[in-house]
Formats: sequence, C-alpha cells, structure tokens
Amino acid sequence: MDTNSNNTITHNNEHTISYTFSSPYKLVLVKNNYWHDLVSEYYQHYKSNFKPINLSVTYLVFSGVSFTAFNQSHFPIDMCDSYANAFQVHQKPYKTAAIHKKYIKEFTYFWYLGLIAYPVDVYAHTMQFLFGERNEFLEGGAFFLPYMVLHWTLLLFTLIAPYIYKYFPEYTWRLYFSLIYHTLAINEYCYKLCIRKLSLSTRILEFTLFCCALYIPIQHYCKYHIMLINYTPVS
Repeated sequence: MDTNSNNTITHNNEHTISYTFSSPYKLVLVKNNYWHDLVSEYYQHYKSNFKPINLSVTYLVFSGVSFTAFNQSHFPIDMCDSYANAFQVHQKPYKTAAIHKKYIKEFTYFWYLGLIAYPVDVYAHTMQFLFGERNEFLEGGAFFLPYMVLHWTLLLFTLIAPYIYKYFPEYTWRLYFSLIYHTLAINEYCYKLCIRKLSLSTRILEFTLFCCALYIPIQHYCKYHIMLINYTPVS
C-alpha cells in the first residue's frame, strides 16, 4: 500500500513527518522507520476501507502503538493534545481532556497510562455502560459489553507493542498490525450498534436477552467443572 503524498506534510524536524489523514488528530511519525511505516500504512488502509466513525479510538490505538519506536519515555509532545482530545471524545459526555493534557506531559507514558488514563477510562466506561454517550439508560443495549471486551483487547495490543518491537523479528510485525486492523474493524461494528437510537424498552429487552444468552453457557460450564472436581474414579 503506497502512502499518498497528499496525506503528508513534512514536519519542521527533518526526521519526522506530520500526517493529515488522521484528522482531526495529529499524527507525527519518524521517517524511514519500518515500525512507523507500518503504523501509517495500516492506519490509512483501515480508514480507507472502513471509514470509521469512531475516529478517537482509531487514533488512540495507532498513536499509542507508534510510541514504542520513538525510543523515549514520554509521549511525543506534538501529539499530546490530540491524544488528550481523542480520549475526551472516546469518554464523552465526560470532559476529561484537561486531566489527560496535564498528566501525559508530566508523567512517562506508561506511568500516565497506569495512574491516570486507566482509572479515568474505567470510570467513564462504567458510566457509559449505565447511561451511554447521550445520557440514555443502557444506550448500548446488548452490544456495549462486547464493545468493551474489544476495547480492552486493543489496549492489550497497545501495551505489548514495546515487546513486539524489541523482541520479535520484523517479518512478524505485519501479523501484529493485522490483528490490530481486524480487531479495530470488529470494534467499529460493535460501536455502531451501541449508538443506535432505540426505545428504552428495546434497550432493556436486548440487554436482558444478552445476559440470558451468557448465563446459560456459563451455568453449564460451572456445573461441568464442579462435576470434574467431584469426580471419583472407580477403582
């Protein structure tokens, strides 16, 4: 996949490129860095193929994955405000940009994720589970929990990026980015289902049916597990 030259602007720093395809967020990557070339390639390909409406998560994932190749402890200053703004959009209707902007610049990136981003995100998503992005009870219906599972899976992919970058050979990196690409696609689908405009009764019914669908296999699994524990072989 070739990068369209219209999608890039050469940064003042001769070693980096500032991309516009990530608009409204700012993406700055290092030139002639294979990891960053893959970030740009898969990011553009994903936006072109799926035209996501969940742009904030797309940016958070790819910019977060790009961090490891900068070989520094703090998140790149040129992207800090965009990262914070993307988090606020992701966590709407809660205004969280200010706290993200303050601490992403003060702390190293991984301390910021653990001490600030993670607890704020847990709080925001707990409230979104109850009231969604539009202050509507159970707005996500049956699909908010699957959306969250995919959300935390994407976070895991971001956290393991330094290990993939450091310990895995370059020929394996495309597999890693492909996993991110396809997980984002499923996440986007679930997100669109979460923001449908449904009546309150439909949302409650849908969520109840989802819980029942989960309860039955979990109940059978627990019974089977208990049977295995209590099983006494005949001598």
